[in-house]
Amino acid sequence: MHKENKIAYKIKIEGLVQGVGFRPFIYRLAHQHQLYGWVDNRNDGVYLEVSGSRSDLETFLKNIKAEAPAAANILSISTMQREDPGFNHFEIVKSKDTSNNITEVSPDIAVCEACLNDMKLQPHRIDYPFINCTNCGPRFTIIKDLPYDRHKTTMDPFVMCKQCSEEYRDILDRRFHAQPVACNHCGPVYTLISGGLETNQIDQILKTTAKLLENGKIIAMKGLGGFHLACDALNEDAVKRLRKSKYREGKPFAVMFRDMDTLKSFCETNPEEEELLTSWRRPIVLLEQKREVAPSVSVGFSTIGSMLPYMPFHYLLFEKTKLKLIVLTSGNISDEPIIIDNKIAADQLFPISDALVTYNREIHNRSDDSVAMVVNRQTQMIRRSRGYAPSPVRTNLRTEGILAVGAELVNCFCVGKGDQAILSQHIGDLKNLETLEFFTESIEKYKRLFRAEISHIVCDKHPDYLSTKYAMEQNKTVIRVQHHHAHIASCMTENGIDEQVIGVAFDGIGLGDDNNIWGGEFLICDLADYERYTHFDYVWMPGGDKASKEPWRMAISYLYKVFGEEFMELELPFLKKIEAEKTKMLVQAIQKGI
Repeated sequence: MHKENKIAYKIKIEGLVQGVGFRPFIYRLAHQHQLYGWVDNRNDGVYLEVSGSRSDLETFLKNIKAEAPAAANILSISTMQREDPGFNHFEIVKSKDTSNNITEVSPDIAVCEACLNDMKLQPHRIDYPFINCTNCGPRFTIIKDLPYDRHKTTMDPFVMCKQCSEEYRDILDRRFHAQPVACNHCGPVYTLISGGLETNQIDQILKTTAKLLENGKIIAMKGLGGFHLACDALNEDAVKRLRKSKYREGKPFAVMFRDMDTLKSFCETNPEEEELLTSWRRPIVLLEQKREVAPSVSVGFSTIGSMLPYMPFHYLLFEKTKLKLIVLTSGNISDEPIIIDNKIAADQLFPISDALVTYNREIHNRSDDSVAMVVNRQTQMIRRSRGYAPSPVRTNLRTEGILAVGAELVNCFCVGKGDQAILSQHIGDLKNLETLEFFTESIEKYKRLFRAEISHIVCDKHPDYLSTKYAMEQNKTVIRVQHHHAHIASCMTENGIDEQVIGVAFDGIGLGDDNNIWGGEFLICDLADYERYTHFDYVWMPGGDKASKEPWRMAISYLYKVFGEEFMELELPFLKKIEAEKTKMLVQAIQKGI
């Protein structure tokens, strides 16, 4: 090619383009199209400058979108033509930290099939439980700052061996610039503590853990974003003991199945559910059960919170055990956050379990398993965390400088950046010191990670919520919003609607403009304002916040309002499950206005 026929482009790519193997992808694509120049990571995106023939450059640009890594999400590609600088090769240059603008941070990605194969074939990674590559592995849970480079993650203490270092630097290798790259010689290791046994030998850890699970024992084991508690999902005694240990009376437990065939033998699935289950995000998916697990797993529900393995350790464990499904629930006590610290796990989880399986890499960002379901062939999020956070929702609004702190129950917060709403991982119920600390620490981490300068804080109208109290203490401009209007506005924003709508919110409770507790609202509203058109009648809320945990209390309150005490003679199925004495006491509380 003659030099005069060459042109050059400066290119900026924005979106989820860090931690997903994007620079190696660009490098290989440039070589494929015989282009010269460079590519680098910056905290606000991936930048490159390339020169070549116009036709090769145009094809290159088309293929960036068409062939991008599976976990990447390209939002924009901007180009500017310039004179050919005379490049004679293509290179990946050192990352730059140039401004307060930021690119997206990749969520954690389930281990890929190629790595699972390598775990059986590569001599230095045989049964290595932290295997990963540019296409999979930990991301958000280990990142401390942008740009996403190893020294800004919790992999920093682990110095790559010669073999891993060569892979990391080899452009043709799948682990080229994979920041968590490691192997049996240089990476993190697991530890098992059980009775008098303490070992770092992975084969011994897997065999002992498998045997304990098969014998009805409970295991506390460190996952990707926090500790889990595990037991045999078909052993009722083990599941009941786990419930008692966690002080968890009614909430269902999640179940991890060995593989899709096993899952389908216990659950009904459709193509959309199967696609969600096997996606790189690997959420828990609510499925109708067709074959019973231990009764205490779902405590009367017809559904099972089902998931497939997503860590190398999960696959290795299922290879060693006869069990085909295990309960895998958050490693915490009652309503506290999932535990991420090894010492705290030893203090709090070891006493209620028969073994502790941990590892020596720090979890920087706590992240529970995500929960979803498929409704009308569309994914509906129930708990948005591992695999999803901290991916933003794009809006048509300027969100810069806004921190929305959320309500009290099942809290998450949101940081505004540009036109993005960057949602946190699931925080939990802000009802205790531990969860409040998780909430405040995570806000500080998000502010630092996403270069957020907060000028306005949005909170709920309710003055007693801990999130509201936090907002009022920050010495910022505070905007207080009505709970149900916030729900409707969020649905509008997610769907790109900015006109007036009829919004219906059946969402428990929220403090209203008249200082009554609202619930069941019909609003005529836009994003800024609303008119309350009609609503459910006011009734007593017996037990206060208990009614949100035990919805039968509200059912009785409404029945009493309509039928008086005669509702007890209606022989409604749900009433038969409640002790008659409890029902009578609740009616007395309503009558006395308690």
